[in-house]
Amino acid sequence: MDKCARNSEIPHDTVISMAQQESVVLLLKHCQEMKRQESRLRLVTLFLVLGCAAVFVFTQRVNRDCNEKDSFKPAEYSRQQAIDRQEQNLKPNAHLTTSSRCNSVPEDYIQWEHQDPGLVHMQHFTYDEKKHALVVPQGGRYFVYVGVNFRMPDKDKVSGEIHFLRLKVLKFSNRYPKDRPIMEVKDSIPDNRRGARTVYTGQVVALEEGDLLRVSINEDNYELIDCSAETTMYIGAFLL
Repeated sequence: MDKCARNSEIPHDTVISMAQQESVVLLLKHCQEMKRQESRLRLVTLFLVLGCAAVFVFTQRVNRDCNEKDSFKPAEYSRQQAIDRQEQNLKPNAHLTTSSRCNSVPEDYIQWEHQDPGLVHMQHFTYDEKKHALVVPQGGRYFVYVGVNFRMPDKDKVSGEIHFLRLKVLKFSNRYPKDRPIMEVKDSIPDNRRGARTVYTGQVVALEEGDLLRVSINEDNYELIDCSAETTMYIGAFLL
């Protein structure tokens, strides 16, 4: 029995050794935790430095762009405007004016001046003299416009009647070989006073390559057309 009692006793040195081991383990864990916190701190610091660098680079870029805009010379701006206008002029556009035969023998379609160096111009458009038509060079959405001035009858022709005016813009397409009105305007002139009446219409129209644009009026309106200047009668179109 004494022998068992002696064996059950734990030496004092052994207890001290176990306590020291626990202290060492706690110290190691504490050191590991400190290292992890230090790594996190370094990572956060790195992100902050990169963020500040990105903000600095962006700010410098914005300032440089602003300085370049401020230092843009008027001559360079004028050249850029000229280039932009030239590019705009490359789009199909046309403007035809009063023909020298505008109020001659009435025909199915109004004739137009397409060679006069005045206000007449055609960029990529062509004019079919036999069909009195403006030929569309390429498909797209165009703004088409037409205007005709009509003058009052002479005093010796005054009859008190009302002259009814009717103007149509017609499209002839290869897909649909028949004139189709795309615009129409009506007006009237009482011949009890001197003066003139301008009939104008214009709108956006979808056209295809090869389409013909023509204008027709009532037969009795031909003698009322004002042919005094190239600005009294015109037709035009330009690609949007």
